[in-house]
Amino acid sequence: MWIEIFLFIFLAVCAVFDGLQKQIPLAAVWLGILTAICLRAAGMMGETDLLAVALSLLPGAVFFLLGFITREKVGYGDGWVLLMIGLFLDFSRCFFILLAGLLIESAAALVLLALRKIQRDKEIPFCPFLLLGMGVMLCF
Repeated sequence: MWIEIFLFIFLAVCAVFDGLQKQIPLAAVWLGILTAICLRAAGMMGETDLLAVALSLLPGAVFFLLGFITREKVGYGDGWVLLMIGLFLDFSRCFFILLAGLLIESAAALVLLALRKIQRDKEIPFCPFLLLGMGVMLCF
């Protein structure tokens, strides 16, 4: 459980900055990545199978690809954050957080569009929704 607390703290910092400034602090993300790598190397995170770790990095890699394809409409910062989540957790929990974040963000965007609070071209920060997705994951 303490691994999830570390990740939650790093993710909360990123979510606050992304929500307020629409910019993810890469120094915090890289510190989280370094922390996860050190904990994995020390054997404190259980499984250290390279294939499982590589699989857990897949959602982050896909977001980097989406950022490239969409010319950064999906930011590279989101890819970095998903890489950090993947290093702390396994593939299934990382994917669950991603899926929950996408669903919550989609619902919020639909409500805001229906209430005419935002326009269709409005950028919505994604990291706060990843934090909510992690909260949902911790409840299950």
